[in-house]
Amino acid sequence: MTHALKALPELLSAALLLALWIEPLRFGIEWFRAGVLTLLLEFFVLNAGGFMAHLMYEPQTSARRRSLQVAALGAGYLVFISAFAFAFDAWWMLGAFAWLLFGKLQAIWTGAPPTERDRMHAGASWGLGVAVFLGAVLLSVMVYPLPPLGAGPEIRDAAGFNANGGVWEAEPHRALAGGVLYFTLMGLARPFLAWFAVRPAAKARPVHPMTDRRMWISLGVFVLVVAVLFVIQANSEWILAWLAGN
Repeated sequence: MTHALKALPELLSAALLLALWIEPLRFGIEWFRAGVLTLLLEFFVLNAGGFMAHLMYEPQTSARRRSLQVAALGAGYLVFISAFAFAFDAWWMLGAFAWLLFGKLQAIWTGAPPTERDRMHAGASWGLGVAVFLGAVLLSVMVYPLPPLGAGPEIRDAAGFNANGGVWEAEPHRALAGGVLYFTLMGLARPFLAWFAVRPAAKARPVHPMTDRRMWISLGVFVLVVAVLFVIQANSEWILAWLAGN
């Protein structure tokens, strides 16, 4: 039962996107616009979740300190997302980011001392998330025909999307479909990943402490990713225009 509960956040996200696909105006046009952009926001969530999962299973720190480290990194990403929210006047991004990140972390969280199996679980969850994300994005633009359901041209125009823009902008129902597929598959996978992580305490092997080399490699990758994200934010207008084909 506990394992099944780990699927709820992502299945709820999938259900919400499906509802917006079927009846876009049920919650208002702003909710529809936010739903279309959810997969773009999920890209940053996957990035943050990977680093947080690494911090959660550092054996040389206590559970309390690991929690504080995860919270601090999460706050840093919230500040970064706030820059996007301010630039596009879309403050819903903060709440959505927190919700999506919660879904990732609750699925792999354990208050017990970290073990090698825990770290494998976190790595497998992140790797699966990246693979499913890329697959969902590709399928959302490659599958034809894909029914718009309630999200037809009139809804697209009301939301302010450009009919001559990129695929997701011209046909926003495709972004919603990709999100439904992604969150459904990840939600269904959570109980199985959690079951895999369960093991008798006597057989649980401790995580090997991080070496200095691995620490500097991890720090370097983190700095590189943050630098890339800041470049994207600084050139967001040009990137959006390029994606739109203008």
